[in-house]
Amino acid sequence: MRKIIAPLIAVALLGAIISGVWYSHSQLQLERATDALALSERQKQATLKGLIGSEKEAFFADVRVQKVLAGLGLTVTVEKAGSRAIAKRFDPEKYDFGFPSGAPAAFQLQAQAKASNVYRPFYTPIVFASWRPIAEILVANKIATKEGDFYYVVDLPALLALVEKGVRWKELPSSEAFPTNKAVLVNSTDVRTSNSAAMYLALASYVANQQQIVQSAEEATRAISKVAPLFLKQGFQEQSSAGPFEDYLALGMGKAPLLVVYESQLVEFWLKNPERLKGEMVLMYPKPTVFSKHVLVPFTSSGARLGDALENNPALRELAHEYGFRTGGDLKGPETWAKRGVHVPEILVDVIDPPSYEWLEQMIIGIEAKFK
Repeated sequence: MRKIIAPLIAVALLGAIISGVWYSHSQLQLERATDALALSERQKQATLKGLIGSEKEAFFADVRVQKVLAGLGLTVTVEKAGSRAIAKRFDPEKYDFGFPSGAPAAFQLQAQAKASNVYRPFYTPIVFASWRPIAEILVANKIATKEGDFYYVVDLPALLALVEKGVRWKELPSSEAFPTNKAVLVNSTDVRTSNSAAMYLALASYVANQQQIVQSAEEATRAISKVAPLFLKQGFQEQSSAGPFEDYLALGMGKAPLLVVYESQLVEFWLKNPERLKGEMVLMYPKPTVFSKHVLVPFTSSGARLGDALENNPALRELAHEYGFRTGGDLKGPETWAKRGVHVPEILVDVIDPPSYEWLEQMIIGIEAKFK
């Protein structure tokens, strides 16, 4: 009898053990599935708010962008501000992210937010919006060269030398198309508030610092005396890039023969108004130039979700191209624009980095003091 009962008991015990293991495993799987479902539900819909540079306002207002983001569970509202202001307005109770237009401001914001990761979905080079007669005057004076149907490359040190000397347009040889007594000057936004002007300052300080990036307090101080007149001579300057660009479009070359803008602004305009490709508007790439990198700094997990979506979602990258932004991915922008007649350089090789936030801020404060 013992020979019969013992194996039966062993089988029963084994069965109990197997059942217990199976039950524990099932419970664990159920708990994991429940947790995953709960996490998915929490992430399903998120309403978030952020601070952005003005040039991205139209992108976020686009119903196609909003639809893609909604499909990813994100409803985004934005408030625009200058990049320098964004860097000083870290407030995770009010905002989920900051999205300035320049890397120096973004990395200052990252330090305040203690964000372990940032996102770089868009970038665009600094260019000068100009007009064909102006460009041809600079070509005749060996300061610029024509590279495409409507873009030129301008020797920035040579151009800034004209500005420093106070040369007037009518004094230049072959200036019959623009015989004005106005001094040669590159107009910009207000360097105290606007990123595009800060990037122009980065370029000008590079030239003033013997074509080296400003890297110390001494170099910044020395550069201020050389670059401050570039901004002080302009008179009234607007706080964001949208206003001066609208004046450029509406008022022609008499208002601002050379205007610091983002490449994205002109590309977006031509994509939406292809008939203007045959007009007199041209863009000029300063040599060297600098990329304005649009860096999203998340303050919350929802802000990180948005940054990841903008950086990696193909549909959002394609929509970014509609607004003239260059992106990562297989298609970076110029390839798609060319199919619609907007031909710009696919690759820019003479590109510098801006100074770190500390030295750029020191120069801005130094120029600000001279305005008073």
